[in-house]
Amino acid sequence: MKVHLLRDGDFGRIVLDRPPANTILQPVFADSGQLSSFLADPDLRGVIVSGAGRHFCGGADIEALRLGLLDPDRLAAALDSGKTLLRLLADSTVPVVAAIRGQCLGAGLEIALSCHLRVAAESALLGFPESTLGLIPGLGGTVGDGDRVDRRARTDLLLTGRMVGAEEARSMGLVDRVVPAGDVNSAAEALLRAWTKDRSPGLVRILLEAMRNARRLPREDALRLETRLFIQAALEAKQ
Repeated sequence: MKVHLLRDGDFGRIVLDRPPANTILQPVFADSGQLSSFLADPDLRGVIVSGAGRHFCGGADIEALRLGLLDPDRLAAALDSGKTLLRLLADSTVPVVAAIRGQCLGAGLEIALSCHLRVAAESALLGFPESTLGLIPGLGGTVGDGDRVDRRARTDLLLTGRMVGAEEARSMGLVDRVVPAGDVNSAAEALLRAWTKDRSPGLVRILLEAMRNARRLPREDALRLETRLFIQAALEAKQ
């Protein structure tokens, strides 16, 4: 798979590109150094993740995955590295929105759930079909770190392997907004603009860093760092 890291004015775009369904050949689907540098650009106000063509991402290429099982240790290391890529998105201090059209399955759904927000086309299909193939999600789909999918819904999706439409996905917490297919990208951009309007990129990053600390650190450590970040924001606002 090719992953394009593009600038579009003050927004960035991450485009998954492997036609026709943008399936992932290996867990390490992007260069972690390039992705980290891209997200760290101080002038970036937000990022939209999308798929080239009709689909967001149809999940892992199953044949390539089964070949990887010939070397379990190497595959395990690759899966851990793939999870690191998703952690870069989840912990990003620039807001990241997934713009979902068509298929968003398996690893594709794991990518989408690592974003801060998800906008889906009315015709989108989402799910974890791995169990129908004798597998389980391998990039964090069983853990759900930080997303809003409740335990009941996650259990249903994981055990049945069924695909759900956008409206049901919204009721489960998989997506946040449902719009016509032609409006997905513009709706994602509108959300980013609403989040960042009249706020400096630096302030947005400070806010998201404080929230990230709350998820990752013991409460007292997160509160102590919040104080430091408050002072940083106040000093920057004074300048």
